[in-house]
Amino acid sequence: MSRAAAPPGLPPWSDYPAFVRRHRALLGALVAVGLLAGFGWSLGRPPSYSATASVVLTPVPKYVTASTIELVAPAVTIDTDAQLLRSPPVLGAVADAAGVPLGSAAEHIGVTASPRTRVLHVTVSASSPGAAAAGADAAVAALGEVRREVLGSLADDQVRRLQGLVREHEQDLASTRADEVVVPAYDDLTAQLLELDAGLAQLEEGRDRPLEAITPAEAPQRADYANTEVPLVSGAMLGLLVGCLAGAASDRAGRRAGATSSTDPRRGGLPRVLDQNQDHRHVA
Repeated sequence: MSRAAAPPGLPPWSDYPAFVRRHRALLGALVAVGLLAGFGWSLGRPPSYSATASVVLTPVPKYVTASTIELVAPAVTIDTDAQLLRSPPVLGAVADAAGVPLGSAAEHIGVTASPRTRVLHVTVSASSPGAAAAGADAAVAALGEVRREVLGSLADDQVRRLQGLVREHEQDLASTRADEVVVPAYDDLTAQLLELDAGLAQLEEGRDRPLEAITPAEAPQRADYANTEVPLVSGAMLGLLVGCLAGAASDRAGRRAGATSSTDPRRGGLPRVLDQNQDHRHVA
């Protein structure tokens, strides 16, 4: 039976099963060693625990401008607050509370948001249940402080600017009503004033309470899933790779030894030929 065809430059397909049969003992031994190494490495990994704290964020308008056309801008998106969890104050608080290195604190923080809400879920992983819960609570507390300090619409100068705009409109409204005998109950100036009052109340609420914890972090009862399959499979694959390389090197060395013996100088440097009598016997 002819050997199965293979792409140019590659061995025939029939050589691969033959390779496995020749080196099955070596391949099996190295795969077993890789499995044992992966199992030992997975046992040596410390357990990880995760705790989650949930907060609802106070809606915050953007910077207040002197324009009275559009005074209350759209609220800051929840993505902005998620990015604040990567700020140095939050990472420092998590590192101290969870007992993790400051350089890798960002790897221990996860954040998700409930769809179409202002609810943020902050998850922190650590080596113990208590540290994980403390880290999640510390992250939420630090987020509130950073949100109060960093977001421009929560800063004191923004509140003072909006208060000044309210006073200006109050003076304009008072002078307008003094000049008119009958003042409409809801004229344009009154509507703008009410809009400014609402924006000021929203800013002050955001400054005083940037977020509200709705579910404090609780110490987890069980460790996170260790995913031991990954080191086991990785060890087995590494053992198989080493076995294939060792088998290929053995075959190459064998072919070189065979080529050397077939052109032995002691035999005149000619290739070995089959004994004519043996040939006749095989033919018969």
